[in-house]
Amino acid sequence: MEEIVNTDLGSYLRQMRERVRPEQMGLRTSNSRRVPGLRREEVAALAGVSQTYYTRLEQSQTAHASPQVLLSIARALDLSLDEQDYLLKIGTQVQNPQRQTPRDDQLNPSTRMLMSSLGNVAAAVLNYRCDILAWNALYHQLYAPHLEFGLPEDADRRPNIIKMNFLDDNVRALYADWAAESESNVTYLRFIAGNHRHDPRLAELIGELTIQSAEFAALWCRQRVANCVEGTKLFDHPVVGEVELMYQSADLQDGNILKFYHAEPDSPHEVALRLLTVDLDSVHRR
Repeated sequence: MEEIVNTDLGSYLRQMRERVRPEQMGLRTSNSRRVPGLRREEVAALAGVSQTYYTRLEQSQTAHASPQVLLSIARALDLSLDEQDYLLKIGTQVQNPQRQTPRDDQLNPSTRMLMSSLGNVAAAVLNYRCDILAWNALYHQLYAPHLEFGLPEDADRRPNIIKMNFLDDNVRALYADWAAESESNVTYLRFIAGNHRHDPRLAELIGELTIQSAEFAALWCRQRVANCVEGTKLFDHPVVGEVELMYQSADLQDGNILKFYHAEPDSPHEVALRLLTVDLDSVHRR
């Protein structure tokens, strides 16, 4: 099988090296230091590899390294667990990239039943590119009531979470702290891209966002990585006002991802969600 050359590793190592302050790693500094972050020879020494070998990795002259070497470099660069995981994904050879991509974007019957049974929880099913394959009525009302409810059923027009957050003014306005939300989206997309770095449709999405959004392009170039699977988001909803929701993600057996938002029980935020439900019920009765 022809070897797939990895072009991401070098630029990622360089970005991570430049962000680490020498004093973080117990190294002495001086006013004569002319490079941001660590020097290549310092990373090599901390990782226990030769300077020549590390330089070849950073300059993309060597496409892959062993997991042991990459873990040593991750420690030298003080990477987080998510960043370490990403480094392992992009730094090791993909044996069969076709096996990484789900065969289709169809939902199985059990997933559809689950979606319809979630009452006071806003839920959506995403594929790995963050296309919305399905959403329940509450998620639609919370997140995108300006779009047709049946839009996720149309494979050519279905919404994409990342694109909406950067290119849809209605969605951008939902977040009390859009800057934090945008960074979270990009770090998550790069984390996902580590598993699918040879997928042309994902590359097309990244290219489209880079062209259409200078904000996305700037964040993407930073190469920050984080697997954002749970947390809290503060919405400024045009109907119910401020609502703070907890979110979680779950991997489904079909390769897709279930995202759901819920409020703290007996809180004003749960009341706000219920108001959206009441509004939905009134619409359906008309």
